Amino acid sequence: MSDTPTPDKTKPRILVVDDVSENLHILVGILRNDFAIIVATNGPKALELAARQPVPDLILLDIRMPGMDGYEVLHRLKSDPVTADIPVIFVTALAETADEAVGLRLGAADYVTKPINPELLLLRVNNQLELRRHRRRSAVGLGAEALLRQDKPALLLVDDIPENLHGLATALQDEYRIMVAPNGSRAVELATGSSPPDLVLLDIIMPEMDGYEVCRRIKSSPVGSRIPVIFVTVVDSVVDKVQGFSIGAADYITKPFDIDEVRARVRTHLDLSRLQRSLEDLVDERMASIQEANEALAESKEKYRILAEYSPNWEYWVDPHGYYLYISPACQDVSGYGPVDFIGDPDLMRKIIHPEDLPIWLGHDEKVVTPGGHRLTPFRIRARDGSERWIEHMCQPVIDARGRFLGTRGTNRDVTERVMAEEQLHLAATVFANTSEAVMITDAENRVLTINPAFCEITGYRHGDMAGREPRLLQCDQLDEDSYRELWAAVKSSGRWQGEICSRRADGSNFIAWITVSTVFRDDGVHRRVILFSDITEKKKADNLIWTQANYDHLTQLPNRRLFNDRLEREIKKAQRDETVIGLLFIDLDRFKEVNETQGHEAGDMLLVEAASRIRQSVRDYDTVARLGGDEFMVILSELNGGTDIGRIAQDVIDQLSAPFDLNGSEHFVSASIGIAIYPADGTSISELIKHADQAMYLAKDAGRGCFRFFTRALQESAEMRVRLAGELRRALDAGQMEVYYQPIVELDSGRITKAEALIRWKHATQGFVSPATFIPIAEDTGTIHELGEWVFEQVLHQTLRWRGILGPDFQVSINISPVQFNSGEQTFLRWIDTLQAAGLPGSSLVIEITEGLLMGTDPGIRDTLLRFRDAGIGVAIDDFGTGYSSLSYLKKFDIDILKIDQSFTRNLAPEGADFALCEAIVVMAHKLGLKVVAEGVETELQRDLLRQIGCDYAQGFLFSRAVPAAEFETLRVDCGQSGEGVKKL
Repeated sequence: MSDTPTPDKTKPRILVVDDVSENLHILVGILRNDFAIIVATNGPKALELAARQPVPDLILLDIRMPGMDGYEVLHRLKSDPVTADIPVIFVTALAETADEAVGLRLGAADYVTKPINPELLLLRVNNQLELRRHRRRSAVGLGAEALLRQDKPALLLVDDIPENLHGLATALQDEYRIMVAPNGSRAVELATGSSPPDLVLLDIIMPEMDGYEVCRRIKSSPVGSRIPVIFVTVVDSVVDKVQGFSIGAADYITKPFDIDEVRARVRTHLDLSRLQRSLEDLVDERMASIQEANEALAESKEKYRILAEYSPNWEYWVDPHGYYLYISPACQDVSGYGPVDFIGDPDLMRKIIHPEDLPIWLGHDEKVVTPGGHRLTPFRIRARDGSERWIEHMCQPVIDARGRFLGTRGTNRDVTERVMAEEQLHLAATVFANTSEAVMITDAENRVLTINPAFCEITGYRHGDMAGREPRLLQCDQLDEDSYRELWAAVKSSGRWQGEICSRRADGSNFIAWITVSTVFRDDGVHRRVILFSDITEKKKADNLIWTQANYDHLTQLPNRRLFNDRLEREIKKAQRDETVIGLLFIDLDRFKEVNETQGHEAGDMLLVEAASRIRQSVRDYDTVARLGGDEFMVILSELNGGTDIGRIAQDVIDQLSAPFDLNGSEHFVSASIGIAIYPADGTSISELIKHADQAMYLAKDAGRGCFRFFTRALQESAEMRVRLAGELRRALDAGQMEVYYQPIVELDSGRITKAEALIRWKHATQGFVSPATFIPIAEDTGTIHELGEWVFEQVLHQTLRWRGILGPDFQVSINISPVQFNSGEQTFLRWIDTLQAAGLPGSSLVIEITEGLLMGTDPGIRDTLLRFRDAGIGVAIDDFGTGYSSLSYLKKFDIDILKIDQSFTRNLAPEGADFALCEAIVVMAHKLGLKVVAEGVETELQRDLLRQIGCDYAQGFLFSRAVPAAEFETLRVDCGQSGEGVKKL
């Protein structure tokens, strides 16, 4: 077997020395599973290996070897300080017991005999290794030698043969206190009594109670369980030895024995026992210390727990793997998640950190093990309720006395309020430096402490100019001392003042400032003044302009409706208080629309400006003249008394406006219709007075224009009836109250009915027939005219289809079209044209009657619509011709087919009369232009004959028939020949 050692560094190291390879093989085979084996086959090699570091923990040494025997090797080992404390067990043959005794005297720890018993070998080896370990550890307190050299140990010798007891007692009494027992019972009594021995030498074969039973009873008692028992026996059976070991025996000695062997066995096991007891005592002391320390630790932990659980900070402790060992209840207050949530989910902290701040947390584990701990920049978490909280995190590693990392202890502090405060401070500093508003801060003595850049920019003063000075430096000359003192008196009284003030720049120029003065108190009660202001000079100009634009008419510079209402409200309140009277004039310019449309908007604007000037000149300086829009003006006559003639003032306005207007070098005339309402007689509210003045103004227009009318209750009743009729008119069609009547138009040459005019009639459920002169204007004002027009067209369409079959294919029906219908666009009339074509009717079956006023409009769509009528074959007639103000050029400009002479010319028709001449001129002119003429309002045969005489083409009127329902119209036959019989029934 090779001498080269191949030891396992983790196991106890045993050097085995023998020159016989078979012996080495046996020993190594027994020991190699539990120990690291080094072998040597001679003495010198054994000494070399024993001294090599690390030295062996135990040496098994054969005695009989050539050259250097075991005694010499043992002597040299014990003489070398490096190897002196290595326990040596001799390996010897059974016949060499004398040699074993010599070895024990030289310092051998024990011996084993050949042939080798594995169990006994392992017992001897483990005993010596354990004894060596105890000796090394017992350096704490008393040294090992001191522990072994205490008072004489007591030995209990048990044998039923007195000679054996005497021999052992004599040999051992010098070193030990001897106790003897001649039988098993006495041995058990002594071993388990109040003064038990330190070791028992026990004979196995004894009467009554053998050594095995004695050993069992001793080991079963609390006292005897710690006493080593060595069997002394003549039996050398392995089975008996194993049985002894199994019941608690520490060793055995075979009779006949050598006293040195006995001493060696006793010494070894006493040493082991004493060291074991000293270690147990030390362990008890340590356990007591540990218990005391644990109690102190528990008390400290309890104090820490109380501090942690009542601390507003969120305390925690995690183990090296990141699992929570402790977390304080404050985590619930800060995050909304309780300790159970964090313990159940160790990753919860990372989950609730704001995603933008997560990089701050990452890498935290690597930094935290650094000595001295670690503090993280404040970061945000999302609490359970969705709110954001700012957390300042501090942590440090937990390291035990051996330097082992036991985890991390940390604190999470809610610093949300602090962060918010810091942000507010930062924001305030940023605002102070960057705001466009000037900021000046003064001390308790009203001396300037600091100013911001905007202050310098607005005023021109620098910090050095203002430091230590009073804000009075900015006071301008326009602000008198009394006002200045009132300002600061208000600040001292309420701590605050806000308003508009004139201030002065460093260059001496003035500006308007909007200023806010606030008082701020420090914790010590000392106050500061914070003065904020901005230059609103340009804003004031802009505000004034905006106010003017919002309250004054941009054309005439008169108050507009908004300012008029404000002033009227103010005047009403004043009149209520003073019990005075107010007059309200509602002025509408007559014929302004004609001037505006014929001369253009520029001329119209010039007329309005001049009219506004004339109205202002006609009233008192303190009266209010306003333009409501268009050609409507209002005048508030305030503070009227019994001597004030409102009618005279109104007439002066009319006279002023009736004078000619010079518009671009040409004179133009308008007039004014004025309605007058009086406060409080005609109303006590703004709306009432305006409404009643408006009604009176329309009464003036109806009276012929160019005059004024006072509001009356009858006028109010008429207006209320108009409103009521407007509502009922909307329901009249659905109620079946509307019907189309037809008035025949007679061809004067033939006397035949060749045309008819469709006229709508309203048979009211309670009032009977309502005059078209009453409800048509209402329909135009409310927009109902469109619905009525569509319905009339549908009725006429069906009727014309029938009549063209009865009365001839050339029969025509005329429909009156309101200007309001034209203003809605041409889509309606295009639909009429399509409907005529779809019904199979030619356009010539329909005539559209319009008024002269419609032609006066500037809307190009009117001409386009009339051209579409012409293209579709639909005739166009001008109704009430001769009563309007149109130019004859319109007859040329627009494609007109028929002129209808107004009944005001035919009513007084007589030979050689003016009306006769006018009618004749109209007929001649129309025929020259290729137009047909229809005379309206023919009621006598003379009128008919005179019209026929001048060549008039058609006539209609009561002479022939009133307007009648369609069914009755079909029964008419007209014979307008020389007989003059008029209309007869068919």
